[in-house]
Amino acid sequence: MASVVEIKDLWWRYEGSKQEVLRGVNLSIERGEFAAIMGPSGAGKTTLVLTLNGSIPQRIPGEFRGRVNVLGMDTLSHDVTEIARRVALVFEDPEIQFVMSTVEDEIILALEPLGLPRDEIRSRVEWSLELVGLDKSFLGRHPYQLSGGEKQRVAIATALARQPDILVLDEPTSDLDPIGKEEVISAIRSLRRELDITIVMVEHESEIVAEFADRIYILDRGRVVLDGESYNVFREIDKVKEHAVYPPEYIELASRIRLDGIPRTLEELIDRLRGYSLEVKPFRHVAGGGGGEAILKCRDIYFTYPDGVEALKGVSLDIRRGELIALTGPNGSGKTTLAKIFAGLLKPTRGVVEVLGKPLDTYDRQALSSIVGYVYQNPEHQIFNQSVWDEVAFGLRIRSRSVEDVSGRVEEALKMFNLYGLRREHPFFLSKGEKRRLALASIYVLNPKVLIVDEPTTGQDKRFSEALIKLFREMVSSGKTVIVITHTIPLAARYSDRMIVLKDGRVLAEGSPHEILSKVEVVREGRLITPQTARIYSSLDLPPPPPLSVEEFLERVTVKIR
Repeated sequence: MASVVEIKDLWWRYEGSKQEVLRGVNLSIERGEFAAIMGPSGAGKTTLVLTLNGSIPQRIPGEFRGRVNVLGMDTLSHDVTEIARRVALVFEDPEIQFVMSTVEDEIILALEPLGLPRDEIRSRVEWSLELVGLDKSFLGRHPYQLSGGEKQRVAIATALARQPDILVLDEPTSDLDPIGKEEVISAIRSLRRELDITIVMVEHESEIVAEFADRIYILDRGRVVLDGESYNVFREIDKVKEHAVYPPEYIELASRIRLDGIPRTLEELIDRLRGYSLEVKPFRHVAGGGGGEAILKCRDIYFTYPDGVEALKGVSLDIRRGELIALTGPNGSGKTTLAKIFAGLLKPTRGVVEVLGKPLDTYDRQALSSIVGYVYQNPEHQIFNQSVWDEVAFGLRIRSRSVEDVSGRVEEALKMFNLYGLRREHPFFLSKGEKRRLALASIYVLNPKVLIVDEPTTGQDKRFSEALIKLFREMVSSGKTVIVITHTIPLAARYSDRMIVLKDGRVLAEGSPHEILSKVEVVREGRLITPQTARIYSSLDLPPPPPLSVEEFLERVTVKIR
């Protein structure tokens, strides 16, 4: 097959930055291929995809060396507008792409330069929305009034409507709930088969990559360090983990069991395990944290936005001291609204909220923020200083802390969130994953009693996500309370004390991870994707509850290989 992307010895440094982001990248992508780009946060993945439509170096200032050829066009000599007609790029943050007041106009704007007849434009608008799971009712809605997942689907639909030769996706499913991830990626794959489209996707989720990608390129420190067929790359378990890429659980489980040959699919592993003798130990529940008094209480909370959308419809909860909570559920279920009410950023339409036994509205903003810290889903909403150091120091400085105290605590926080080497950088030059860590560090440094974090693992590599959740566990062990809004169910299942599932503005269920993920109705209604290990266990008809990690599977199940 002919290559549609050829990159040779590519180097890039942003203007004003002190170091190169790309350092001698070489790769080739064939027509019709689904190529995934993986690697740690800050490895240069987003920068790399910006070279595919000529945005780098034509629109973004910096130092460029090497050669990028896309569909026979040299990105140095062909203008971005010419390349963009055939290469569609969907950014990690969908909001930066929206300029129109309705979803319909947003998609039409992308189609107008193509000179299509009116009927064809109408057909493509509806067709592209349907592909990403959105119906006609979204046509008249304002993009900024949509949930994070809905915004991303609209951005993808806008790109798909143009029927490009190459579709470039930078973390396209990062803000979607688990079922939404599967729907969008499946739709993209169907489109590729229909139109012979080439797809280049930046993605951290190895399960998605293993199922859909033909080829993987692992980028680390600006270089391609591993590449090959997805199955072959993921089999190199120790090597990929060195670069913050974790293989799908079924591959790691098969390797740890020492099967003769790694299965190519989860279903193949299940079929092979059915042929072995399996001994199962009884489940022993280990009590988690959360035995302290209620630090946050809400009773019969309702919230209606000015446009009439009812986000919460009678939520009552107790959040206890020393508890790590995973707040989950479908996009638009009210998770972020509830979190903002706890943090005093929104006032409930009806109901009562108490913090440390006092009504929330009796606290002034600074006093409340010292007790309840909130980290936004979009880090751009809270980052405004001129350097990474100043951003983390800002909250301490306005509280009149001493220079020595500020310096010590900022340095500790930056090292904890792996940002110390970037302390003098302007936040503009950080990747979105690094910006998320910066936003988190700026709140963590204030030492709040309750930390609420909205989607902290989005855009983070698996290694850092694991380290982050372990940090939250340490905070909980010291008596703090952490509420994590998340769609990353496997990680939440392993580390949280309690899962609270919202749907349509109401509490669908709450309980331990084993309790929640053992309830078929809750999993379906809450649009939860159970860990692969749990799905393997349940498919083997073993006694409930299913294990929630590879380690728990190996502790409870002995596989006797003849």
